[in-house]
Amino acid sequence: MDRTALVTGATGQQGGAVAARLLADGWRVRTLTRDPASPKARALAEAGAEVVAGDLADPASVERHMRGVHGVFAVHPGPKTPDQDEFLAGKNVADAARRAEVEHLVYSSGLGADMLAEKGLQKDKWAIERYLRELGISATILRPASFMENYFMPIFGLRDGALRTALNPGTRQQLIALEDIAAFTALALSRPEDYRGQTLELAGDGLTPGEIAAAVSAATGMDVPYVHLSLDDLRKINERYARGYELMNSIKEPVADIEDLRRRHPGLLTFSAWLERTGAAKLKEILA
Repeated sequence: MDRTALVTGATGQQGGAVAARLLADGWRVRTLTRDPASPKARALAEAGAEVVAGDLADPASVERHMRGVHGVFAVHPGPKTPDQDEFLAGKNVADAARRAEVEHLVYSSGLGADMLAEKGLQKDKWAIERYLRELGISATILRPASFMENYFMPIFGLRDGALRTALNPGTRQQLIALEDIAAFTALALSRPEDYRGQTLELAGDGLTPGEIAAAVSAATGMDVPYVHLSLDDLRKINERYARGYELMNSIKEPVADIEDLRRRHPGLLTFSAWLERTGAAKLKEILA
């Protein structure tokens, strides 16, 4: 395949998964990073990606590396990187894609971004979505749910031998594997005529915290109980996460249509399938 895709955020979770998938599919992959000498950037180069130095806050830098590109995967720094302007990054990528007449752009936003923006969360993601629509370029918006891989980080609840979360017992949390975000990106970039103008809420499963704990227990062979953490206790650890869990507890209906997503991508992973494939081995180390 003599086609080039520009991937932003390739040294992060989503961008890294997308770069790997596109390379496997035969795309030439160009990755934009502020530090091409970093270990993750060097690993991308060793995997076959073209690694270029650039900054999403610098329009000229983005435009320079957009030349000759057929497709773009755009994911931008969020609240965890307050030194970076998320909306400005999204605008610069979209403007450069338009000027370069890129065939198709895939933007990774967040599950229920429009709804969350009304609650004061993910406002920049929703603003970028609106800007893309106003700009009128060929684009697909992906709104991934919480990553299954987040459970590798103790802040998301798996620590001290238990699942400690502020999710209420009856709340179903939708989850998505990083490789499935990459799969939908590849679909949209390879078939822009089928995905142009679409917004897809992405999830591969929806489970209560008790079901998540039971699945982890079954996959690891360890007894991993669910321990409910009060929102007040979580606020002492992280106010932003507490706000997110408060909102999740208020959602009564699933956001992503998993059946429709599985028709589009039959390999869409359930949480148990993800555990069997990659998750359980790492979680054993964390929980040991």
